[in-house]
Amino acid sequence: MQVIVLELHEAAEVQWRLTCVRFDEWLRNDLFRARWWLLLLLYIVCAYVWWKTVDKARLKEIVLYTALIIIIILSLDELGEELTLWDYPVDIFPLFPPISAIDFACMPLIYSLIYQHFRTWKSFTIVTFAMAVIFCFICEPIFVLLGIYQPLTWKYWYGLPIYFSMALGIKAAVILFYRIAEKAGGKAPT
Repeated sequence: MQVIVLELHEAAEVQWRLTCVRFDEWLRNDLFRARWWLLLLLYIVCAYVWWKTVDKARLKEIVLYTALIIIIILSLDELGEELTLWDYPVDIFPLFPPISAIDFACMPLIYSLIYQHFRTWKSFTIVTFAMAVIFCFICEPIFVLLGIYQPLTWKYWYGLPIYFSMALGIKAAVILFYRIAEKAGGKAPT
């Protein structure tokens, strides 16, 4: 038992040192630099646009959809970084998910606007596929050129089925949740 506790203590110490190195690097190389300001501006603009454009009458439903999108995006991003599939050379803040402007604002804004405006499955599916293509083959290469995203062993097209199926799966889940709520006296989305 003492060996396990010692190994856990050593692992925690290594993690702490890595955190300190990451934070120190962020202070020296990222904070208040052009790419940092770009990410911060993207976050603020996307959050503002989302709030101004979200259908307030469907706010609970759209927030649920958006929150589930954010959870999946953050989980996949953390997994990809942990497995060294990609890296984010610049962070808004280094102690939280690495590309928070994209994960918390830009991608969720786009996903939620599609969810909000394309209510039939057919239109939603078509527009979601177009979005996935744009994310993979336009947005990701632009983020690489801007130096805020760096695929290591990841290829752009790998994300296509993920971006696409994530939107469809979460829409189905939200509809299911609301149907369950409707049976209990709530209102279901279309």
